[in-house]
Amino acid sequence: MSHDKAIANESELVQLTPDELLPILIDAAKCGESVGVEGPPGGGKSEVFTQAADAAGKPILCPYNLELSDQTEGKGIPFRDLDNPAQFVWLKDKRWLQDFAFTNFMDELPRAPVPVQGTAATLLLENRIDDIYLPKGTWHGWAGNRTSDKAGANRVPTIIYQRCDMYELVYSSESQIRYMLSQPDMDLLTIRFLRMKGDSAFEFDPNKKINPTPRSWSTVARKLYNNSATAFATIAGKITKGLASELMAFRSLAHTLPSPEEVLLNPTGARVPENASALFLVTDMLADQASFNTFDALVEYAKRLPPEFQAKFIKDSMKRDPSIMSTKAFVSWGVKFAPVLR
Repeated sequence: MSHDKAIANESELVQLTPDELLPILIDAAKCGESVGVEGPPGGGKSEVFTQAADAAGKPILCPYNLELSDQTEGKGIPFRDLDNPAQFVWLKDKRWLQDFAFTNFMDELPRAPVPVQGTAATLLLENRIDDIYLPKGTWHGWAGNRTSDKAGANRVPTIIYQRCDMYELVYSSESQIRYMLSQPDMDLLTIRFLRMKGDSAFEFDPNKKINPTPRSWSTVARKLYNNSATAFATIAGKITKGLASELMAFRSLAHTLPSPEEVLLNPTGARVPENASALFLVTDMLADQASFNTFDALVEYAKRLPPEFQAKFIKDSMKRDPSIMSTKAFVSWGVKFAPVLR
């Protein structure tokens, strides 16, 4: 994400993609600086922590899901000492026997009970639970959803925010595509579809039951890699009916469609499909790619489409990125499509 976009977003935190966040977390892990990461479900928060911990040489020995924990798990459970019945032994004394620095990753902290969050706060600031200190250099980090995601997250106490370097993880088509290409079991047509759709394939709406998250796209790509005849209902249950319909149509017509790179690099020579369904897909692809910097090239290609698809491209582009209305190409087309644009 660019500096300007990072400053302009409405979040209190700087929003970063997994690729952007990873080197920051690696540096924090090496320095032992406590970190908190919030973001929508399915964005790869746990995975980026794991990657950072491994890269820093401080592996996650046992990731804790704090939502499923209670206070006794962090503070210790008392047992009577069989050799001295008048004394108690605390389980916590055995829990932190590691004598080397590691990563203490606390997942789902915003959904944890308040007493458990209090235990986490002590670890984040002082590297200890009561009188038990963890090895010097141990890296503490936590992750969870935002309250706005309606995923069961509670307001995290300010004391925890103040004890961490805080970041917000966001979805990115480019980051997800790079991740999927690094995996051996991902359907390449699904990856190509994501390249065509861009970030619009990852729009998150907490009011909907199903959202097309990076996790769900990875699941779909793996299913199609192993079984190209995976049921439509199964795919729709992961990424919504609308995107599932688009994906299936794309898979059947992919051989006739240009890629976004072809259009931007060679707008006057990239292939133009003749099939109406393919033209709808191309029009959506053009609109998804529309920005102030790309619009001139997209217009050159769109001029080769039938008039009704040209008009659809213009209207869809205006909705996706209003900045295109400041381009010379848009002003020129405004004369031709004035009735449509009113």
